[in-house]
Amino acid sequence: MAKNQPASKFRIGFVTATIWKNDTFYSVELSKAYKEDDEWKDTNSLSHGDLLNAAKALERAEGWIAEQV
Repeated sequence: MAKNQPASKFRIGFVTATIWKNDTFYSVELSKAYKEDDEWKDTNSLSHGDLLNAAKALERAEGWIAEQV
């Protein structure tokens, strides 16, 4: 079974805004990558240092979505 692919992604530092296309709208998932031992993982919990990158990634996602509609 094929996995759905995101419509677009915007990564700033370790923060990623992933855009998903639904039938009539787009949704955005915000995540942060981090390394635990030797394994990369994702979380939706952000620290103070991640907030500016999150804002920038979300701003780019909003601009991309605005161009689609």
